[in-house]
Amino acid sequence: MISVKLPDGRSVPVNTDDPEVARKTAQEYLNKNPNIQRAARVGREDTSAVGDILRGVGAGIVGAVEGISTLPVEAFDLITGSEEGSAEELRKFFDKYKPDTSTGLGEAARFITQFAAPGGLAVKAAKSMRAKKAIESKGFDATDVATFGVADIAATTPDVETLGDFFEAGPTQRVDTQDLIGAELAAANLSNRLRVAAEGAAIVLGVPQIAKLGIVSVGKGADALAKTDMVKAAAQAIKDPNTPFHGVGVKPDLEDPTFFQKNLQTMKKKAREYLTFQGNMPDRFVKQYNQAKVAEVSAHNNKVRQAVGELDDTMSFINKNAGLFNDQDRSKILNTVNDYLFGEPIARGSKMIDRKSVKLAARNQLKEVDKIISKNMPKSLFGKKELSLFKPAQKIRLEIDGLSKSVRDMVDDPLIEDGLKSSLSQTIQDNKTYYGIRLYRAFKDPNYQPTKPQEESAIKELVAMTKELPPNEALNPENAKAVLNEMLQAKFSNANMTPSGVIDPETLTGIAQGPLKGRRLDDLPAVRDFLGEYTGAKEVVGRMNPSLIRARDIGEQELGLRTKMVDTVDVLSKIIAKKNYFDNLVDYNNALPPGANKFLFDKIPEGARAGTYSRIGAEGTDPLAEISVNAKQRFGKLAGKYVLNDYKAAFEDLPKYFNTEALPLYSTFLGLKGVSQIAKTVLSPITQIRNATTAGFFALANGNVGNADALVDSVATVFSNIANKRVSFGKSRPTKRDTEKYYNELVDLGVINTNAKIGEFESLLNDAVETTQYMPGLANKGFNYARNIQNTLAGKLYQGSDDVWKAYSYEMELNKLKNVFKNNKDASIPVSDPRNFTEFGPTISGNLPDNVLENVLKREAAEIVKDTVPNYARVPEAIKQLRRLPFGNFVAFPAEIIRTSGNILGRSIKELASESPEIRSIGMKRLLGSMSVNAAIPASLYSAGLLLTGADDDQVQAYKRSAAYEWDRNSTLIPIATDKEGKITDLYNFSYTNPYDYMARPFKAVYNAVQNGITAEKDLTEIAFDSSFGESGAFYEFFAPFMDESIITEKVFDVTRNKTSFGSDVWNVADPLGLKFAKGFAHLADGIVPGASPVDLKADVASPVYLDFSVREFPKAIGAVVGVDPEKTVGRQGYQIDAAQEFTEALTGVKSLKPRLDRTLYYRGLEAAREVREAARIFNQVAKSRGNKNAEDITKAFITANEQRFKALRDLNLAVQDARTLGLSTPEITKPLREAKTPNLNFVMAGRFNAFFPSNETISFGLQGNQDKLSNAFNMADMSREYARFQGKLFKQPEPQPQPAPQITPAQPSTPPVDQSEIEPAEPASLFNRGTQALRDLELRKLLGID
Repeated sequence: MISVKLPDGRSVPVNTDDPEVARKTAQEYLNKNPNIQRAARVGREDTSAVGDILRGVGAGIVGAVEGISTLPVEAFDLITGSEEGSAEELRKFFDKYKPDTSTGLGEAARFITQFAAPGGLAVKAAKSMRAKKAIESKGFDATDVATFGVADIAATTPDVETLGDFFEAGPTQRVDTQDLIGAELAAANLSNRLRVAAEGAAIVLGVPQIAKLGIVSVGKGADALAKTDMVKAAAQAIKDPNTPFHGVGVKPDLEDPTFFQKNLQTMKKKAREYLTFQGNMPDRFVKQYNQAKVAEVSAHNNKVRQAVGELDDTMSFINKNAGLFNDQDRSKILNTVNDYLFGEPIARGSKMIDRKSVKLAARNQLKEVDKIISKNMPKSLFGKKELSLFKPAQKIRLEIDGLSKSVRDMVDDPLIEDGLKSSLSQTIQDNKTYYGIRLYRAFKDPNYQPTKPQEESAIKELVAMTKELPPNEALNPENAKAVLNEMLQAKFSNANMTPSGVIDPETLTGIAQGPLKGRRLDDLPAVRDFLGEYTGAKEVVGRMNPSLIRARDIGEQELGLRTKMVDTVDVLSKIIAKKNYFDNLVDYNNALPPGANKFLFDKIPEGARAGTYSRIGAEGTDPLAEISVNAKQRFGKLAGKYVLNDYKAAFEDLPKYFNTEALPLYSTFLGLKGVSQIAKTVLSPITQIRNATTAGFFALANGNVGNADALVDSVATVFSNIANKRVSFGKSRPTKRDTEKYYNELVDLGVINTNAKIGEFESLLNDAVETTQYMPGLANKGFNYARNIQNTLAGKLYQGSDDVWKAYSYEMELNKLKNVFKNNKDASIPVSDPRNFTEFGPTISGNLPDNVLENVLKREAAEIVKDTVPNYARVPEAIKQLRRLPFGNFVAFPAEIIRTSGNILGRSIKELASESPEIRSIGMKRLLGSMSVNAAIPASLYSAGLLLTGADDDQVQAYKRSAAYEWDRNSTLIPIATDKEGKITDLYNFSYTNPYDYMARPFKAVYNAVQNGITAEKDLTEIAFDSSFGESGAFYEFFAPFMDESIITEKVFDVTRNKTSFGSDVWNVADPLGLKFAKGFAHLADGIVPGASPVDLKADVASPVYLDFSVREFPKAIGAVVGVDPEKTVGRQGYQIDAAQEFTEALTGVKSLKPRLDRTLYYRGLEAAREVREAARIFNQVAKSRGNKNAEDITKAFITANEQRFKALRDLNLAVQDARTLGLSTPEITKPLREAKTPNLNFVMAGRFNAFFPSNETISFGLQGNQDKLSNAFNMADMSREYARFQGKLFKQPEPQPQPAPQITPAQPSTPPVDQSEIEPAEPASLFNRGTQALRDLELRKLLGID
């Protein structure tokens, strides 16, 4: 026997006398039995119920294959009478690859995968075959049931149990196969397959039908209830202005004739201005017209963005295929696209090629390139991708032409002066099908600086241009340079978006006057190049002397072409939208009936108080002066109208909020805030999934459920836009053109592209890009990239998952409105859309032509969605401005939850009060939907979790109270797994899935604080404070999204104070300076590292630069699957990663919570020790005071110290009791508490308080008096009495025992009453208290020198 020492310290005895054999044998043992530390192994307690779902799916797939594979083998064993058990040998092979499940969720996932999936596929295949034979099939029929049963027979394995096995009775109880072999075993297994299949078919086919019946029943019940007079009367009573519910939710101002009088009160007016969607507009319809202006611009920009995206995809293919296209080809292609869109005459020697010929040649060249791309485009699993240069360029050109024509039509506007009309008409007419706005980097990019050659070329051009002028007007090089400098300083901006902004002459100060007055920039290509003209043209060619001035590089071409395309559409669409907006306001004001709330007047209304009205567009001090041409261009039909002063600023779009331009460094900080929000949302896979799942609750809250086809169509529409190709599911097969048209219609209606979170961080980044001056080159580049995140795949997916549910809600609302008139042509609905009011009045009836009614109902459906689903365009302006503060993360989203929750309730009440039964039915479903997401669904899931896992409410409350993180304490935690002893092992935080949980959290906070306070026997004042203002109180839960430090702010403050929000240090005081910097930098970087990043930046003393990377959990999970050393795949918390859990969380966004009570108790022990020290410090600071403290002050300090010590140890004792409730034994509780050096542990475990008494040293120092300290007085008798009162006190009083019935005793002779006030309080009689008192007195006498 030779004992071999292994590298890990173990010894292996090998039965041999040959050392080499012993060494090899020991090595084989080591390879088969590696010594893996406990933390590197996945124990049963580490297995996640969420991860078990994925294991269940894997087990189901393997099981289905096993069942199908062994079925013919079992049949063969039965027929041949084989005794070898071939099927069992085959099963052993599958057992090696079948994952083990340990929770109910895992078993459910396995059952569905193993039986429902194969059965469903079989039924689908059977239906397809029948369809080919023209056999009609509706729903599930007998053939489908038989098909499903056959599939289940094939998929069944011996380890699948039935309900008959559970109840040990019934027709589906399986045959016991324990002692069977060969043919008998095969016969029994085949018989069991039939039993499992029969039960499985009944469950899988029956449950959906029952669920469907339940949904239909609820819907029918809602319809029936809505049609009762009781519901109508109740809703009308709530709607009555004399009830406190009158102001809830959506309230069209036209229904209330006293609206303006009510809002004259300052507080209400300010609240409306800053905290409502209406803001400081006269009414909601005016604000909606304002938002329609934004939606109109967005619709145009979206069309161009789609086309630019197609161009980008094509250029990406060209850039990646260097074998097909070199750099020269790429540059030529960009130049060709520019020629097609904005072609200009080209000089070829002495010959001039006109624009039409240039454009036609470019068109043909683009089509030729498209043919080359199509020929070389590889096929994929999804077919051949459609790429083109010509088609998207054509879309952009058509869009610009349409907008140009609209601007051209504005020439007929009487407000535009004749000279401008002529210039406008000529400019657009001359550039028809070629027009593009001249844009220059000098006026868009604050960091732009022309090169020296550009400056020299421009000077030379200006000198040559003026050489024929009189000598006193001609420019020399010095004067030309001054003119160029004047141009650069002009800072021209078309922010006012007036019609004159589309005309090139006189747009630049340097061109509008002086020697160059009347000259066109068209004739000065070198000057345009000097100013940084945005264009995709390759060459800068002189106009007077057609020679090459300069060649642009590819980067300049790409930037120039993209900017010119996008900004041309943007500026033109804004000019048109602004004019339409002003026209709509005037038309709406004129449509208001006499005596209604008109807000625009040609003269000051009679009876108006002096100074309350102002004139829109008035300039100077004379209010009656003629309105200037500039003002007429800016305000259109509004120019010269009188409005209340309160509304003038809103109509003139004057900013009145915090301006960051004077704080460039702060702007950089805001940019980082936006980047951090993007990193943790758009660039986080789990958040992407959660965004999609939570958005579904917005539809559910409005009662929009049940139409699967509408949801499928919504998904197809949105993802066709993302993929830039036709994506179709389900029954409908729309063309790509139809899908694009529908998508753009939704954008135009303002239904989609309004994600509250994306809108917020885009606004933050816009602020930063416009005003930051700190490291401007790097910062602007980074912020611009982040701002354009919506154009990346991640941004499109984040926006798209939100848009899917908005599009679905829109279709549902539209169908509901159509059904109102389908069932009752005489019905009418109140108007919500301002355009409908302007055209048809306050109500809509069904007698409109079908095409008109269709358009009207689309507007109404869109308006309902915008009112009841979070929409960044509807966020009150003051809430939007909160983004500029260093506090709050995504403040717009919770604000929208508040707004839409009120609107859902308000709209449902108004619908229930309708005379129309169909509209009342809509209102009832909306009300039920709101009640479901806010109460019914969370409560039902919680009850189901308790029932299915065998857990109880006491366990969940114990976990929340003592083991949950602060942000989980008021959440809806659903138990999803327990161990065999009924102890909770996994919980799911449903609050992450339900966005409306935010509305319930303040109420949960109060309830939990009261319940926990009663449990801990806190006094009423403490309970009241905790429930209202505690760290998890109602105030915190409601205002935390607005007042908490933002992601990046928290990181900055952590580094500044060297303390994280969890109380740990960012760096150690003893760390070297370099390591401190590294730890601080890594902590800051954590705020902006994307959620999708595979690594984190961390400080490492072993690294030469003190910085290194640590691998995140998901890559470690992949490593665990592929066989990486287990010690390398331990997670950040020190536990081995459950790979299945990581994969499931990444795919579903569902994250489970595992109670790690040992670690929780350890930290609770440390916390209690710290609080006990802090409590002692309360007394010590007073007792050791160098100023005079009297005995009463010291006694009060002594009492306060013991009270705080009592609270700290009482809370720890409560945690101990909760740990017992959660299933921990006494040794399991005391072990982590001993490791944490918990004070007075034996007393805590016994539920009693060990009181504080000062040390002799503290008392001696307090009594001491010398040259720099006065003596403090101690009343030792009072302190001893207080000590005796606290010592041994129970943390929780025992439950009162029922008292026996009182005994009737004979009456006693009366005695005079005793005066209780004269009786001294009795001293504690216990031996323990008397002994403690005697020892303390003896020590004190020795200290004071008293015999």
